[in-house]
Amino acid sequence: MNQLVGRRAWAVSCLVLGLGCAWAQGGTSTDSRVPMVDVHTHFQSGGRNQNFSAALQTALSKMDELGIRQTVLMPPPLVGETPNYYDIEHLRFAADKHPGRVAIMGGSSLNVMIHNTPTAEVTDAVKARFKARFDAIVAQGAVGIGEMGIHHVSIPAMGSQHAYESVPADHPLYLLLADLAAERGLPIDLHMDLVPEAMPLPAALRPNPLNPDTLAENAEAFKRLLTHNPQARFVWSHVGFEPLLTRHPQRVKQWLQTYPNLFMSFRVNKGHPSPASAMTPEGALKPAWLELIQAFPDRFMIGSDAFYDVGGVARGSGDPGQDTGLRWLRALVDALPPEVARAVGHANAERVYRLR
Repeated sequence: MNQLVGRRAWAVSCLVLGLGCAWAQGGTSTDSRVPMVDVHTHFQSGGRNQNFSAALQTALSKMDELGIRQTVLMPPPLVGETPNYYDIEHLRFAADKHPGRVAIMGGSSLNVMIHNTPTAEVTDAVKARFKARFDAIVAQGAVGIGEMGIHHVSIPAMGSQHAYESVPADHPLYLLLADLAAERGLPIDLHMDLVPEAMPLPAALRPNPLNPDTLAENAEAFKRLLTHNPQARFVWSHVGFEPLLTRHPQRVKQWLQTYPNLFMSFRVNKGHPSPASAMTPEGALKPAWLELIQAFPDRFMIGSDAFYDVGGVARGSGDPGQDTGLRWLRALVDALPPEVARAVGHANAERVYRLR
């Protein structure tokens, strides 16, 4: 057992540092690693004139380098048609040019509708417009709906105007989305910074003026969304390292036990001592997380939150311009037992998103 732990720790260190290490036993190179499917990636949003074609080449190059067989591109959860806005129409070319390597999702337009429509103003006409837009997204080849934002705190590292978003998870349009997605068999990717009970804003987030001083509890409304339509499948993104550090293993276990239609995708930008971080600062998978993944091997996927740009990974995956977060995910998958690694690395994603 100690030898196995030692080999895993060594491999993780090699991967995090980007070294081409081979396993001590058998001399197998990193080319034989379990292939991965990344279910949560973006293009760096720089307006409708952004060079997404060049960003796609960056993505394909990183995928080849790190053993990512397929990536799922989606727009970020915008709340208005700002100059950075884009939706599935701007991503279709990538799936058309590289079917089997790139899949696409849409939903920023739906996110805008939800966040700009007060609950009391959700009329039948609003629902009809929402459904029409949903149908248009599906017709363009979406393998899911997202990224959708329920609660999104503003991160100082992303700039002082990084969006703060908050809407009740049981908003009528979210309940409608659950019904529509369940009918089509499409998963919904959710950004939901969990607040189990009202809490003061963490000190690390205070520099950004868009964040409120106190964060309101949002877990109960989320539970109502999850139970509204048991056939709707939700992928709760960014587990493993998220800004509020509220999704520690014991809490994640409780959510997975209670809601069989809930899945989670790992983002592990860096190691952190907090129990909510899946990796240690030294780059090893924490035992509590390994135990949890093994207990629910069919419920976890990887979703880097990488923003691909012309010159590299712009943000969302470690240091600006670096692919650190992608390498941490590679390390996480390679630290798992083989069968579990295949499930988390690609098989769960292929099943939930019905990927080729």
